[in-house]
Amino acid sequence: MLATLSTGGWIFMILSIGAVTTLVIRCFKKVLFPVQDEPDLPGGLGP
Repeated sequence: MLATLSTGGWIFMILSIGAVTTLVIRCFKKVLFPVQDEPDLPGGLGP
């Protein structure tokens, strides 16, 4: 017995996979390439 996926099912699956993939890429980019907001101060000074 072979079950087929409806058009709505395909759209939902593609959007879901796209959203998860986008989230994973954004998280990897944040971890691997952090943004330097504040420069390090000499002598260990800072907040």
